Amino acid sequence: MKTFDNSVMWLRYSMICVLLLLAGPAVSAERPQASGRFVDQTFRDVNGEYKYVVFVPAGYQSDKASPAILWLHGAGERGTDNRLQLTVGLAPFIQARAKTFPFLVVFPQCELTEGRVLDSWNADNPDGKRAISALDDARKHYNFDPNRVVLTGWSMGGFGAWNLGMSLPSRWSAIVPVSGGGDIDRIGELKEVPVWAFHGELDTVVKSDRDLRMVDSLNAAGGVATFTKLSNGVHDINAAVYGNDAVIEWMLNPEKSPSQLGDVTVTPAEVVKVPFVPAVEISQAVGLRLGNEVLNALSYSIPSTTSPDLLSGRINDMFSSTVASGRQFSIQFSGISYHGELERIVTKGHGKDRILVQLGIRNISLAIGGTFVSGVRHSAQAGPILISIGQRYPVWFNLELGPYIADRQIRLRLISAGFQIPDDNWSVSQPAGVSVQGFGMTEDAVVSGLMNGLYGAKGRIENEIVAIAPRVVQEIEKRISIPDAESTMSEVWQLPFYSPRLQAWPEQISADENGLSLLMGLTVASIDPFGPAKVLKRFKPADVSLAQLPADKVMHVIFAPQILGPLTEMFVESDQARLDVSDIPEPLFRKLAERDALQEIIPDLAQYSDALQIRSTLSVVLPLAIVAPEHDVTSEGSKPVEFHLPDVRVVISIKKDADQINWLPCAIFDMDLSERLEAGLQKPNHAQRIVELAWLPAANATGTGKFAEGYDALDTSLQTDRYVEQFNVAWASYFAGLREASATVPDVSVGLSKLRLSGMQCNPSFVDLKYSLARIELSNLTNESISYQTKAPTSAWGNPLTLTAGASHEFEIPYPLTYRRNVPSGSEVYTLPVGSHSEFRVPLTGGAPRLFSARRP
Repeated sequence: MKTFDNSVMWLRYSMICVLLLLAGPAVSAERPQASGRFVDQTFRDVNGEYKYVVFVPAGYQSDKASPAILWLHGAGERGTDNRLQLTVGLAPFIQARAKTFPFLVVFPQCELTEGRVLDSWNADNPDGKRAISALDDARKHYNFDPNRVVLTGWSMGGFGAWNLGMSLPSRWSAIVPVSGGGDIDRIGELKEVPVWAFHGELDTVVKSDRDLRMVDSLNAAGGVATFTKLSNGVHDINAAVYGNDAVIEWMLNPEKSPSQLGDVTVTPAEVVKVPFVPAVEISQAVGLRLGNEVLNALSYSIPSTTSPDLLSGRINDMFSSTVASGRQFSIQFSGISYHGELERIVTKGHGKDRILVQLGIRNISLAIGGTFVSGVRHSAQAGPILISIGQRYPVWFNLELGPYIADRQIRLRLISAGFQIPDDNWSVSQPAGVSVQGFGMTEDAVVSGLMNGLYGAKGRIENEIVAIAPRVVQEIEKRISIPDAESTMSEVWQLPFYSPRLQAWPEQISADENGLSLLMGLTVASIDPFGPAKVLKRFKPADVSLAQLPADKVMHVIFAPQILGPLTEMFVESDQARLDVSDIPEPLFRKLAERDALQEIIPDLAQYSDALQIRSTLSVVLPLAIVAPEHDVTSEGSKPVEFHLPDVRVVISIKKDADQINWLPCAIFDMDLSERLEAGLQKPNHAQRIVELAWLPAANATGTGKFAEGYDALDTSLQTDRYVEQFNVAWASYFAGLREASATVPDVSVGLSKLRLSGMQCNPSFVDLKYSLARIELSNLTNESISYQTKAPTSAWGNPLTLTAGASHEFEIPYPLTYRRNVPSGSEVYTLPVGSHSEFRVPLTGGAPRLFSARRP
């Protein structure tokens, strides 16, 4: 019976398990996790296996439905690695909030890399269908509320958000397109779905009016849509949108009106480690000048970021001998350790190929663990002795170094070292635990002798500290880092796919009495970081030289426009430098891809029925070249930069009807294109620096045309001149929209200080960006003179300064300035950041003048 009862219980248990498995998404209560996590998922359909990723929020429980998001990535993340879609856009900002992000998020990946980019996520295309299937498959594994699913995407994904939103409006609680656009003829389908669209004002990849037209049309159709244009925003505005908590809060409650978009509150965090696979090397690509003013500014922040280990360690035992009362004694100071507090570092050019590094050290403790005195029939031992140096003010450890390059690393050769102990800034403690052996030898005599001996050995102590200089130099070497070239490039890259990943490495270095000059090469990562490694291609020098770096005291960043050549060559060889003509943000290009226009150029197209489909694909065949114009010299020695594309190919392909699977190349047009760019720097006020880019009128493109190999034309006429003419019109119209573009250049933070763009020279050989210390400015907008005092962080208050009515004072200093002034209510004290502009003016409520942040015009 017992065996029978056990069998019955096992059968009941098995049946319960089967019923639970058949119950649906909520299989069993899953233990909540303290932090959200990204989980790989796979589903199969008639076309095979498809991978996607799900973010499961912290605290997720399968018996409680979560809100969800379907996120659509941009063109640069297409592929089959199931990783690239996590590297940009929403995922890094989720990772930064992994413990608090409330949504379950589905991340599909667009697998097709051919055809129109902007249509890739469309509902009638394979990847649009797979994205919806991934969302449905995710619900089989996770419990989320189907009535609280937000659809959002960036760039190509922004177009997908509009399209999938209009195609399946009942599936979404809200839609958030970013840098996108869509078809206004279908916009009425979304009038029941709240929409909040975002676009950068300076986006040249997808014009901001693409989203604006969609929002205006939706509101006109009775929908509820909000459009936010981000001033100074370019194409990549992911941080401004997904890094802003106000957007995430609205996604949770989209029935409310969007709140005011505040500052970005979240910094992105890496979800997946993207390997850096070297593909291209360009030598002599970038020059960096760090003048003594910049090195000095940097020095103020180094102590706060330096490891305490830099000035901690042990030194060898010290041996000495002395004669006392006619007896010879040997002395051994053992177990010696040292520690110091770094208060200041001063670094500056010190002559030809020499730099001076001065370490201002306080509270140096030289601890002697034990002292042993030995002589004939007499000996003594003493416990710890503490030598204290720099209690009153810093003591300077001077290192004269010769910088050089070895194995693509900056190395420092120690030339000389110096350390002097001021007589009034050190002390020796009385030794502890003294014991003596031998007739006539007393503890007091030993204590006195040891202390006097150490005071008399100041030079020896100085030498022992100097002896640690090689170790200090090694620690300094470890802390030398090369500027981040990748983040710099990402700021200026405006293509909707593949922002280049760069690593800089030092090639040459020199020093002079005004600073340090560094010449660097660049390594460019493979376009496909998860694909097989390719042979590294090395390109000839880009011709930036140390001689081009001014030997002044500020900062210069010089780079060669020629680096664009190897970058475009890499695109060409990887078959990435192509796009559908209809995706170019210019209506005339889209018209040039339509049948009516093309049939006038290729009359043979008239033989086909109305079912004919046509695709125009533009690709770069030969890499970009930089050409020096013979004239057009502008101010400050700048010249327009001419960009020359010697072979841009447009392939016209057709499908005769819907049954034809593959595209058939029909005609090929090869174009020779040029465009000239002129750059200038504007300084509209104390703090703002704007780089203005002007595309100058270009020479007309030239081109040739032919029928594609294997295409049998009934009508063999080809109106190549007409195509080239219309291409020229579209090309000119596109660049007319870019004629005047501008970008605000932010200050460069250097510790407590800031560097501000103060000059720019641009020509076909190099671009020189000059940065100087950002000044602190005080302006007097009142009708009376104002007296005030200032001080540095570590100084006393200075003598009173008088600022007359209508005048300004400027302070070119590498640290914040503390200001003090007596006012009727007491004392007005502020700390003024480097680069700030403040002004004295009468408050709106009246009364005595006060200090305020300056108002921008």
